[in-house]
Amino acid sequence: MSASLLNKDMDLTPGFRNALCEIFGRYAKKNAGFLNEDELQEFAKFTNSTPFSSEELEEIRENLKCTKEGFLLKEGFIQLYHLQTASGDDEETWKDLKKHGYDNCLKLVAKPKKQLLVRQQTNAKK
Repeated sequence: MSASLLNKDMDLTPGFRNALCEIFGRYAKKNAGFLNEDELQEFAKFTNSTPFSSEELEEIRENLKCTKEGFLLKEGFIQLYHLQTASGDDEETWKDLKKHGYDNCLKLVAKPKKQLLVRQQTNAKK
């Protein structure tokens, strides 16, 4: 049995919110409170094995909480997963959580090694 992601009012459970904040923090440099485009693409590449398309990036900027420069805020990241999960796609949400090292109880059991490789490769290109 899996932990609940949303409560009866369709709000995020504390465990789900904590997991999302931890994942967001892995990608936000210097804990800036937002993901710039490179950081967001690093997240997408690890999570989905492919970067966001320019159309997807535009949708993120138009529909989620972002800075005036178009960088995704932590609340926008949480909003992204809230929308995905509340729309009934909790299977995709669980796939993402597990890829980032969370178990069915929303406990971080291991930080994925592949994510570290993606980050090292990204840093090496700079």
